[in-house]
Order: sequence, then C-alpha cells, then structure tokens
Amino acid sequence: MKINPLFLIFWFTSVGISAYAQTDTAFLTQAHTLLEKQSAAFPVEKVYLQTDKSNYDVFDTVWYKAYTVIGRQHQLSAFSGVLYTELINVKDSVVSRQILHLISGAAWGDVVLTGSIKQGDYRLRAYTNWMRNAGPDYFFIKKIHIGGYDAPPVVKQIVQPGPDVQFFPEGGELVNGLRCKVAVKSIATNGLGRDINGTIVDNEGNVIVDFGTQHLGMGVFAFTPQSGKTYLARIKTGIGETAFEVDLPKAKAAGFTLGINNSRPDSIFLKVAANEALFQQKQHSVFYVIAQSGGKIYYTAQSTLEDQVFTAAIDKKRFPTGIVQFTLFAGDGEPLNERSAFIENNDTLQLKLNNPFKTFAPGQKVTLNLDVKNPAGQPVMGAFSAAVTNESMLLGDEASDLEIFSSLLLTSELKGYVEKPGYYFTNTNDQTRADLDVLLLTQGYQRFEWKQIWSNTPAQIAYQPETTLDLAGSIKTYAGKPVPYAKISLIAAKDNFITDTITNAEGNFIFKNPELPDSARVLLSAKKTTNNNNVNISINKPGYAPVIKEKQATYINTITVELPAAIKPDSIQKRQQQIADLRSRRMLKEVTIKGHKVFKREKPDMSTSANLNGPGNADKVIMGDDLMDFPYLSQSLVGQYNGIGEMALIVDGNIVPAMNIDDLNPKNIYSIEVLASRHLKGIYGDGYINKHGALVITTRKGGDKSYLKMPPAPGTLRYIYNGFYKAHEFYSPKYDSPQSKALATDLRGTIFWSPNIITGNDGKTTLNYYNGGTKGTYRVVIEGINDDGNLGRLVYRYKVE
Repeated sequence: MKINPLFLIFWFTSVGISAYAQTDTAFLTQAHTLLEKQSAAFPVEKVYLQTDKSNYDVFDTVWYKAYTVIGRQHQLSAFSGVLYTELINVKDSVVSRQILHLISGAAWGDVVLTGSIKQGDYRLRAYTNWMRNAGPDYFFIKKIHIGGYDAPPVVKQIVQPGPDVQFFPEGGELVNGLRCKVAVKSIATNGLGRDINGTIVDNEGNVIVDFGTQHLGMGVFAFTPQSGKTYLARIKTGIGETAFEVDLPKAKAAGFTLGINNSRPDSIFLKVAANEALFQQKQHSVFYVIAQSGGKIYYTAQSTLEDQVFTAAIDKKRFPTGIVQFTLFAGDGEPLNERSAFIENNDTLQLKLNNPFKTFAPGQKVTLNLDVKNPAGQPVMGAFSAAVTNESMLLGDEASDLEIFSSLLLTSELKGYVEKPGYYFTNTNDQTRADLDVLLLTQGYQRFEWKQIWSNTPAQIAYQPETTLDLAGSIKTYAGKPVPYAKISLIAAKDNFITDTITNAEGNFIFKNPELPDSARVLLSAKKTTNNNNVNISINKPGYAPVIKEKQATYINTITVELPAAIKPDSIQKRQQQIADLRSRRMLKEVTIKGHKVFKREKPDMSTSANLNGPGNADKVIMGDDLMDFPYLSQSLVGQYNGIGEMALIVDGNIVPAMNIDDLNPKNIYSIEVLASRHLKGIYGDGYINKHGALVITTRKGGDKSYLKMPPAPGTLRYIYNGFYKAHEFYSPKYDSPQSKALATDLRGTIFWSPNIITGNDGKTTLNYYNGGTKGTYRVVIEGINDDGNLGRLVYRYKVE
C-alpha cells in the first residue's frame, strides 16, 4: 500500500478576514462563503446557569446566574433580552417558571421551593426564544435533587433487562480491508451508561477481538473487516446474566475511512484511507477535508487519489477550544465521512484567590481577594458569580455537575444526554481526554447538515429573538368581528401604572415592554366607541417551549434490600440530629430573643397549621376572629405586628407572593402565625423567608382559598401579567463574634451567593461574608466570562473547625 503525506491547503486568518491561497479551489471557496452566510443568518446562542449547588432541601432556595453567549467566540449576547427558566418535575410538568431580563447577556434569579414541591429529581431548564429554532436538544438543562434530610430510602437491588448497545465506526462506516476504530455505547433502561464485556465474532463463528467498556458504558476497540464476512457482538452484562447478540454495521465493499489521533497536546493527526476497491474505481479523483468549529472553517485540505493512505499533522493552535468537526468530501461535494474531536488550547481565564488562611471558625468573617487574568497573563475585566457551600452537608460529586466549561463547550453542542459532564473538565489528564474522545465517537456534533449548506437554503426561522416583553392581544365584538382603531387601556393600580394604545386595522393591540413586575395584577379596559364597551378582550398566550418527556427507568424482577447503615452519609445524620435538636428547643417554655417573646399560650385546635416549627410556635399567633373588620387583609393586620409588609406568605403550606396578601379574604382566615425570630424562620432554609420572616396563614375549613373572583365589567379583562422576575437578594448574616448564640441555629447549606461580581481594570475584586454555624469543608466556586468570550472557573476549599 502506498503512503504519501497529504498536500495541504489551509485558510489564513488575519484581523478577522479570511484570505485564500492561490491554489484554493472553487469548492473550498464556496464552502467558506456558504458557511459564513449560514452563521450570519443563524447565529448560535447558548445559555449557562451557575447554581449555588445541585441538591436542595424542601423550603430551600435555588440561586442561579445566567450567562447567555452568542457565536463561535462565546461572547456575552446582546441578541436576546428575554430568558426563560423553568423547574420541571419527573412527570415532565413545569412547577416553576421565571422570565428574566437579560442585560448584556447576563441575569440572575432564584426559585423559592415551596411546600407544594415534592421531594425528588428535577430538571432546571433555560432557553431564549431564538434558541427554540435549534430545538430543545440545545437548551440548557441541569438535573438537581430536591429533598429533605430524611432517612435515606430503601435501595433496591435490581435485575434489569439488557441494555441498549450500539456500535459507532470512526468516521461513520466500516470498510472492507481497512482497520477501523469502533466505539461502543451501552445504555441501561434508566438512560445511564452500563458497563459490558463482549466478543466480536464473524459469520463463521471465529473470534475476532474481545472488547469492554471503560467509562460510563463506553469503550473502543479496533479490527479489520474482510470481504464476504459479517460481524456481531456477543455481550455479557454481569455474572449469571444471559448473553445476547448485537449485529455490527455492515462493512462497505468500497469506501474511505477517516481517522483522528487526538492524544498529543500540540498536534492533531488526520488519516484518510481508501480500500483497494475504491482506489481502483476512483484513482486520480479529487477529495477534500474541511474542519470547522462554530460555523467557521479553520482548516481545509485538497488532494487527488494517487495513493491509498494520506496523513497530516495539524497544529492545534489554529483551532479554538471546543468541538471541531472534520468532514471528508468527494469531488462533487458529497460528504462521505465525519469525525468530531475536542481541542484543548489552555485559553481560559486564570482565576486566583489570595487568601492567607485555610482554616476558619464558625461565624468568622471571610475576605477573599479575587485576581483574574487572561490567557496571556494580563488582568481583565469580567462578569462572575460565586457560591460558597458547606460541602460536608451536600450530596453529589463534581463529576456529575454541569459547570461552565462542560456546558458551553460540550453539552450545548451535542444532542442527547451527557452523563457526568463535569468529569471531562475536572482534574483533566490523559484518561479523561481519552474518555472524552470516545464520547465524541458515540455522540457527534449535529449543529447543521452539509447538504443544507450546499443547497444554499436559508434556515427556517420560526422564532424571532425577543429583546423586550410585550403584552399583545385583540379586541372583538360579541359577534366575533375585529374592532379596529379602538382605544384600550392597561391599568395596574397597585403599581401606579397606566397606559393606553390603539388597535390596528385587524383589531390587534400591543403594549411594548410595560414596566410591570412579575405577577402584576392588571386591568385591561376597551371601548368600541365612546359609549359602547360591549367588546371582548383576549390576550395572546405566551409562547413557552413544550416540555420534552424524559426517558424513565422501567425495571423488572426487583429485589428489596436495606441500605447498610455504614454507607449512610454522616452529613445527613448530623443534619437530621441538628434539626431534631432545634425542633426540640422550640417546644420549650417561652424564651426571649432580642426583645421578642415566643408565644406559648392556650390556643384553639391548630392541627391543620402548616408551621414547620409546630402549630402555634410563633412570635405571635393572630386568630381570624381577632382580625379587624376590613375588606383587605393588609388593613386588618394594621397594628398587630410591625414589619408584616415584607414578610412572605405561606398559605395552607404553599408560599405565595407577598404582594398577593390583599387577594385573601380576611373572613376566610382561621389563624396567622408570625415567624420573625431567627430561630423560627431558620427552619425554612436560605432565602427570602430567612431574611424577612413569614406569615403562616391557615384558612378556615370550607373557606374560599382561591383569589377573589368578581365577574368582569363589559369591555374589561383582569389579567396576571407574566413580567420580568425580580430576584431576591441573598441574605448573608453578620456575626459580632464567633461565639454568637445565633450560630447554633445557622444550619445553612449555602453560606454565600453573589451573582453580580465585576472585576475592575486591574482584574481584581473582593468577596466578604461570614461562615455559617456548622463545621466542615467549605467549597467556593467562582465562574464567569470576559468581553472576549474567555471562560473561567475556580474551585477553592477551606476548613471550618
């Protein structure tokens, strides 16, 4: 077999303008032009959410920062101004949705977990309207767990049905007579990787090669298929389990293979091979290789089929960090083989925390000095967010976490679920890089198809980018006819807001970006003529993306066994005891804390109260019969307790917005328990309740628990406006000394959260906060991005003893 180096033609890039060597062909020039046209018409937008952690207690708060980037350089996006974030349960239902106002690509929010949210696994999803054009596979999705620190559930030892096993030849095809790497992927019924071992045999029963998976059900082997032979895999998943067989893809009689060796740090090696049959058929014909990333071509090669094997060593510095797609084309432009590889160029931001201490005391003030430099070692401005958690109180591992690198550089480019994405970017070494290469053999890049590029057909854009939130609808007569040029007013009395507009010729209206808070109660009022308001007003439904069902596990032949006590996490047992002790102290006789007396009085039956401290254990209990006779609850509470206006509302166990207090009928109130003291509100975890306190409201049995409903007047419509969500401020307590008595009730898992950290021109900033009351290993995670699109992440740990 003849072997010659591949004659290379490549693109030179200077100040953002591509120049072509004189030998560039019309094909390569057309490829560059069409791909640039596609990228300009359909820029790729991505979103990443940093969360404070991945596991939450009931009544906890999910804190998050959104980074929305655009284009191949991952610069913060000004393309969209509206971001949707959703919390989705295992039944594929949205239990919480927020709309955020993106400013220069960034926004932040929080999800207060109410008593109505059940324990279990959830998906946190985020997307812009523009991202819907690419489909839900490219939305941001992170799995989180919500659950209290109850005793761990019974674990089941499971006999599962056989996994789904697939084989992926490198470059896409097996070709007779050519040695080829073949990746294997084994997926269990729960959608996670399951390790297997097996043997490849031919149609005559001859053993060709043994194989096995090495990481999360994925592995790789190599063999040379022969003409006239077919191949299958005999697979075993475990001791005592029945083996089963899976056919390998049929080898082509004539064809190319495309191979990549990505094991070297400085160069990537390309190999194109043609078998003897193809060489005889296509000798002297032209073929091309194009490598692109993010819709930009970074490397091309052109050659004629004079020999059967062609090789090239390509400098990795010509590519950006991320997934690069190599495609082999026939002379007529038909794509023949594809192979994706991950390029790592060490071009990330360098984050450093200058902290003289590695050990602190509970309640001690912590000052962290952050220093950020670009890959060239120069200080840079950037936008960052930071989370500090007590790692000893949390479950999970870094390998399973979705962080800024694995999200924006990997999962956002791939279709389908990637198991443990953080593994590939945490403590990277030769093994993690090799496992990432196998992942890309089994789960390739699918942002576009070359056939669509060659057709020069514009991408179908069904969803336009949203820069503002608008309120739109239509006005019709009772007979259903549009009412043109009618005046319609938008009124939000509580927000002192009023505006109006005129319908168009089709009876449609739009209020552009009304400056109203989320869940604002508004009144729309319209008239057909000056004295005729007999019209119907309708509001256009928000265009939320549908939820895609998540594959669920289906097991058979289950055998129940108890989880050994030895493997129960110590942190969970400790947390259980702390909460039990705290609840026990709360049941003692009255004590005085900062001048507020904890009520312990004879009271009527309050067994239906949802107070987590126990019925009646509050700073004050107000019975419904004692409320003043006013139409609005806020008026009825005047003089009862100072500071009620900012408190959260917990109505029959469900947290509702404080602004809705006057939607509750005072006559339907059975009791109100005021939680203001730290030791009473602390049981509800981090967040708004911990800072402002809460009113635990129990309604009368049989009372109307819905918001007051009155029939609308003619020509009016009441509507709850889904506006931009206003994030709460994270409450970080301050302690006078590490001996503060309040530390005993500070059981927070999230110690500090700051979503809006900006470094100055010197690349520096300072973080200040106080440790919680629990000892353990504290974990600091800082993530962010600068104006050039360089990503950065830092994980720092210290002890609290």
